[in-house]
Amino acid sequence: MRTQTNDQILEAIESAARNARTFGDITRSDGRLVCAASGSAASAEYVLEAAAEGWRLSLGTADRWLSESIESSLVESRDSIEDLFREALLDIGSTVDPPRVKHFRDDAKRYVFETVLPADGSDADVVARLQTFLLAFESMFRLLGDMDSGPEG
Repeated sequence: MRTQTNDQILEAIESAARNARTFGDITRSDGRLVCAASGSAASAEYVLEAAAEGWRLSLGTADRWLSESIESSLVESRDSIEDLFREALLDIGSTVDPPRVKHFRDDAKRYVFETVLPADGSDADVVARLQTFLLAFESMFRLLGDMDSGPEG
């Protein structure tokens, strides 16, 4: 049974994201948690927000070159993005199967990698699941393309 609001859930996840020390600037507003990718060769943001079908987790960038470098790494690895996501989850101790990750260009002309996470369970379950998926998502993408080659990386 849910008793927390989406903002309270995002606040708890924001705290975990800050403690992980793997993101750049972190902001929370308008029902969204936005975590800048640290060390990326171009500006990119991880976004977590409530959606009708659960919670939407994405990595977005306006930089075509960065998106293509991620795609190229995926092709070279010969692993699906879901397999890499599963490995990142296992690395942090989770045996949950990752949902499908879509890659597209949105209406704002940003290149987006996006997945939808379930919102079922208690507040504590939802917070724990979202924290785990956010950290695994970041860990997976940090190893792809030029996500860890900027001035800080």
